[in-house]
Amino acid sequence: MASNEMEVDDKAEWSAKNEGKFIRILHEHVKKGDMQTSTFKKKIWTEISDELFAETTKRYVVPQLKSKFNRLRKKHREFSDLIEHTGFGWDPIANTVTASEEVWATYIKRVPGVKPYRKKGLEHYEILGEIFNTTTATGQLHYASSQLPPNSDEERELENKFLNNGVHINLDEDFNINNAQTETKGKRKAMTEAPSSERRTKKWDKMEAYLEICGEVMKEKLQQRKEKNAEENKEKYSIEECVQIVETLGDIDHATFIKMMDKFIIVEWRRLFLSMSDERRRAWLANL
Repeated sequence: MASNEMEVDDKAEWSAKNEGKFIRILHEHVKKGDMQTSTFKKKIWTEISDELFAETTKRYVVPQLKSKFNRLRKKHREFSDLIEHTGFGWDPIANTVTASEEVWATYIKRVPGVKPYRKKGLEHYEILGEIFNTTTATGQLHYASSQLPPNSDEERELENKFLNNGVHINLDEDFNINNAQTETKGKRKAMTEAPSSERRTKKWDKMEAYLEICGEVMKEKLQQRKEKNAEENKEKYSIEECVQIVETLGDIDHATFIKMMDKFIIVEWRRLFLSMSDERRRAWLANL
């Protein structure tokens, strides 16, 4: 009961402003490589708590931060599923989701949590995508849309084994239970070479070793692709290039410039900005 009460209080204490600062701090730590698995280590959570306190003067303890982190991950997953579902469209600039009344009604009946998105999409969706792109996906080897597909037959084969077939270990390969016993003139004589528990232990040890090796191989491949994609995106749609264009548009006030830089953290926003005409760029900046 106590944990549920803390959860309710925690939700009430998060203002939109504090939530935005929390997400930005999370994003900075992800960019530094602090999130190696699906979460952060205790030391990093403590740093995040201190950094958020410095910006908000409100102390959130680590359990509260983790609870908020998990709720944000759930929201990101739900919103991602929503806009990818047949019948829905999403305008990333206006952050609005479009669909017919019938499609909305059917989907909300199945996933009630998406009802608020009829008016406005998920805030900070792009940044949350960069935070959770490896943790909200279905399956350990899910690829984000910006990631390259497997680039060799060996990788495809390995990936298919994990995603489609799992890993098969034949526990009976090295021995036959029927051979463990023989019958001679009404008497049973056990002829087992070793206790079955020992054999099972050895088999599971082999499986664990195989899974560990495969996991390390895939982890390295995914990291290489991630670095390659980041480098390509950096060259094509750099923040520096966007800022240079903004400087040519005329006098931009400081408040607008800061809001613009928050958007330019996300490569999709930079790509859209660079594809606009100067007139549309000015209109976009004026509406930040």
